[in-house]
Amino acid sequence: MNRILKTSNVVFILIFTVTWFLNNTSLIKIDAAYSKLYLKWYNFLSYFAVEIPFSFGDIIYILFPLYIIIRFFKKERRRDRIFFTIKIYMIIYCLFYWSWGFNYNKISNLDYLKKNDYSNDQINTTLKFYIDMANKTQNEITNNKDIKVITSLDFSEIKSECIESIKQQKLILKNIDLFPVKKSVFSTPLSYMGFSGYINPFTLESNINYNLPIISLPVTITHEMAHQIGYAFEDEANFISINTLINSDNKFLKYSGFIMGMQYLLAEQKKIDSINYEINIKKLNSGVIKNLQEKRDYYLKYENKYEDLFKKSYDKFLKNNNQKAGIKTYSLVVKMLINQHYQ
Repeated sequence: MNRILKTSNVVFILIFTVTWFLNNTSLIKIDAAYSKLYLKWYNFLSYFAVEIPFSFGDIIYILFPLYIIIRFFKKERRRDRIFFTIKIYMIIYCLFYWSWGFNYNKISNLDYLKKNDYSNDQINTTLKFYIDMANKTQNEITNNKDIKVITSLDFSEIKSECIESIKQQKLILKNIDLFPVKKSVFSTPLSYMGFSGYINPFTLESNINYNLPIISLPVTITHEMAHQIGYAFEDEANFISINTLINSDNKFLKYSGFIMGMQYLLAEQKKIDSINYEINIKKLNSGVIKNLQEKRDYYLKYENKYEDLFKKSYDKFLKNNNQKAGIKTYSLVVKMLINQHYQ
């Protein structure tokens, strides 16, 4: 038994060393090999995950820490507890990167949209397009510029529409048909932490905060689907989400996408061109403004003093995984939207 334990420890150390090396060197390109491996792994897990009505990953997040705590305190010697802790860290680290995390190391096929900077005129022109389309779609749905957009679709139906829409996108990996998307059991904690959803890197399920205003659900679902496809960077996931929705055949999804793109562009213009920002705000239909207020009311409801702490922790995590802008990576989607508009 001791011999087996020693052998397993050596194996863990070797796997950890290889994983760390691959994650911390630019000398080895793992793009093609890992993409093939990830595709097979994703299809294997999703085959089972879509059949489970609840988030299996969330249950693991509840039970696994309890198991670790019990095992930890069963160790009598301090040395055994230290080694056990190190071993668990090594296992989680390796599982994270081999299951999903190496997507952070892949060369992006969207880099061409990030190269050119933009002018005030370009952001204004692109923003006008998104405002016009948001106003138009809102009016088409409600037949009244003063009424906010609502939908009779429930979570499951919105999810199905998002799946059909993302399958039509050229950026999607081939041979991916299944998208396990679940309501997260941690939705209320996620709301207070300021997060809309997340991909579980071990089960590859998309976990959605169901407290969100329904107008925000399509954006969050397609954003997490982009992560499932293998796009790890937040700006790219946002870009794929917005493009998936604005090209959808479903008008509610289309409106959700135009609203999201418009919000990012407005936020950027507010920082660099306050005069045009004020002009553009006045162009919004009253119904559009009511949908934006609905989103704002949600964030105010769950606002708390610890949200910045959670965001700082996530910011550090992103920076440690090749996203130099950290949490600001989300807003880098503006450059992609503008460069796409001027192609």
